[in-house]
Amino acid sequence: MYAVLGEIEFDLITYFDGMEAHFGSDYAEHALIGGKPKLQFVGDKLDEIRIDLVFHATYCDPEAELIRLRGAMQSRAALALVLGNGDYKGRFVITALQATGRHTDRAGSLLAAEAQLSLKEFTGQARKPQAPALQGLTSALLPASRVPLAKSFPQATSTLLKANAGGLGLAVARAKSALATSSGVIRTVQGLRSLAGRDPLAVIGRLPGVMRDAQGVLPGLGLATVSIQQFGQLAATAGDAGRLAKGLARVKSDLSSLSGLLSGADGNNLQGKLSAAGGLTDRTEQELDALTKPLARLAAKAATRSTLS
Repeated sequence: MYAVLGEIEFDLITYFDGMEAHFGSDYAEHALIGGKPKLQFVGDKLDEIRIDLVFHATYCDPEAELIRLRGAMQSRAALALVLGNGDYKGRFVITALQATGRHTDRAGSLLAAEAQLSLKEFTGQARKPQAPALQGLTSALLPASRVPLAKSFPQATSTLLKANAGGLGLAVARAKSALATSSGVIRTVQGLRSLAGRDPLAVIGRLPGVMRDAQGVLPGLGLATVSIQQFGQLAATAGDAGRLAKGLARVKSDLSSLSGLLSGADGNNLQGKLSAAGGLTDRTEQELDALTKPLARLAAKAATRSTLS
């Protein structure tokens, strides 16, 4: 899983083993004569997150990234944590950093490294106090009080967005929602391919719903593409916005083709249609994976209200 901490990019080793969150509450204990003490709620503890990171020369300079992490820790800066799916976790300070070199070249330059990073929630006023333009979805690793993004496609009277962090946040939300739904359609089709050999009638019965879902996400993908394209003209977002817009358009095209490919399936042609759909879903899945990095970088810019110019 890909993530961004401030402006530092890294890969989580795995979602569950690579990211560990701790939540808690404080209680004051009042002693009583001749009885058990009473507890009084004081407040919530600061959230703590420990993440296992992987840096590799194929996508970054590992030594430079470790230096940046150490510099961020020493600067005591509050950094925005954004996951590859666009989820904004909040602002955190680095309380501990442990690094292990895994591979070097002949000259001793670091090619691969692992790091264990300890973060603590920052609730104070940032040096440049700015409210985040993007809020994360509620999950097992997020406090329930966090305000979630709308799970449906954001409604708008116009596709034209302001060229600022707020407009970028809405564009990212649209892209995130559309991509999440698209990923669900792809996973469903892949599951039906596995089920077809055991229960083809059940697969045939579920295909109409899958095709409706595929058709239903197309307008959202189109809106997200147009929204993201508007930020392709800004220097701060041009590269990632262009890559994300092109990817959204490809996913839309693939899902449209998938819906047409699966139409008319029956007991005689089911296996052939699902086999043909397999290559399409594999390609779409690869495209969805490739879009996590530009989506996360744009989400980080929106969450931290980075200057768009």
